[in-house]
Amino acid sequence: MTSETVIDATDASFAIDVVERSHALPVIVDFWAPWCGPCRTLSPVLEQLADEFAGRALLVKVNIDENPQVATQFNVRSIPMVIGFRDGDAAAEFVGAQPERQVRAFFEQLLPSEADRLAEQGGRALSENDLDTARDRFRAALAVDATHRPATIALSATLLEQGDFDGAAELAERFPGDANAKRVLARVAFVRAAGGADRAALETRVAASPGDAEAQYRLGAVLAVASEWEPALEHLLESAMLDRAVDTDGARLRMLEIFHLLGDRHELTTEYRRRLTNVLF
Repeated sequence: MTSETVIDATDASFAIDVVERSHALPVIVDFWAPWCGPCRTLSPVLEQLADEFAGRALLVKVNIDENPQVATQFNVRSIPMVIGFRDGDAAAEFVGAQPERQVRAFFEQLLPSEADRLAEQGGRALSENDLDTARDRFRAALAVDATHRPATIALSATLLEQGDFDGAAELAERFPGDANAKRVLARVAFVRAAGGADRAALETRVAASPGDAEAQYRLGAVLAVASEWEPALEHLLESAMLDRAVDTDGARLRMLEIFHLLGDRHELTTEYRRRLTNVLF
């Protein structure tokens, strides 16, 4: 069936009907089959709630007999199986026919929280470069939910742009495994390594004394702050060759941070990782 609140998805349409749509609103996927008795029990409950939550959630039905690929992808072994998607990922699930009260609770847990809404407002402000409003919205989100990961990392990035490097680092360190948090921490490290030094003065210093390991290091950090990656890597590599004791092996560490920002497949990562390895070993 297809309506404003319930649609059918296939192996071919699942990515668009479910994954992409879930970035706009929660999508509840009902994996079912015509021969499944519990599916017939659960289906009216899901459809009733889909109507009730119209505009806030969408119900998508997948017939596993006709669409085995997506059923296999999500390890559907028993039906009915219901998976809730948010922001492109599976966020919650249950198996078997459940009473209306429990299914309603399932819908509700997928809806954006107050912290989610505040963080979304902050994201819009940040995209418009309204840093003060973004900062205030992210802080408001964290006042509601101190563990809200997107708000924490977005506030970290905002504080970085505003020059509050200590505040940015403290927040990013709460989620050290997050790729965006790592980016913030890397940029904070560049700023701290640069130490507020003047680029022109450092360039003059390096030109006059190429063997000055500290000047090479500081200039590399200044260039990294400006995202001038190739010259930054060149000066950091030179510093590492001259004296790894500068900032406690700082040149090597800053190069590793640049590699992470660029990604393993970037040509500069490939080239300078090889050259750094030759220096180290």
